[in-house]
Amino acid sequence: MTSVRSTEADVKELMGLFDAPAFARRGRDMEWSIQRTLTLSGKKRLEMLDMVHCRLRMWSNGLTGPNDWQLAFTGPIDYIWALSEAPEPIWKGKVRPTRKVAITLGTSLVQSIERFNARWVKWLSQLELDTINRQIDHYNKYYLLEKECIVGSSRLASRLYKPVAVIDRDWLLMQFPILAVPELI
Repeated sequence: MTSVRSTEADVKELMGLFDAPAFARRGRDMEWSIQRTLTLSGKKRLEMLDMVHCRLRMWSNGLTGPNDWQLAFTGPIDYIWALSEAPEPIWKGKVRPTRKVAITLGTSLVQSIERFNARWVKWLSQLELDTINRQIDHYNKYYLLEKECIVGSSRLASRLYKPVAVIDRDWLLMQFPILAVPELI
């Protein structure tokens, strides 16, 4: 009888060395899935922004400084660099361009931003979120129960627990927004 108990204790100790409790695995897997979705979305967005970045470089190559927005737009456009995660502009123009040149560059920038916005919203609408939301739902339902089974107290189990909201396209759009389209003159 004692050998069975000692074997059982040894097996439990051995299992504890190699795996986390169910509640910890559930939380870890859910967090990993959320992080993976955010990473994938961020990489895809940056990839889709490539042409916007190209148009921003063209704009900064053709103009003399940040105040040249007045030649083509109704308001400043410096926010586009930050929103699109583009490198800071390097103003290469030596002579202020004509309004026609600035409007041509501005029009191509606006068209590029509009194309990006349409493609980004379409990509987000096609993103499959059922699996990750199922994981979040299971986490919210079972985490406390599984933790309570391990710690033996519902009060201790609920300490620091916060339910996780499901992920939807609107939440992803807040994390990775579309770009505000500047208004041409």
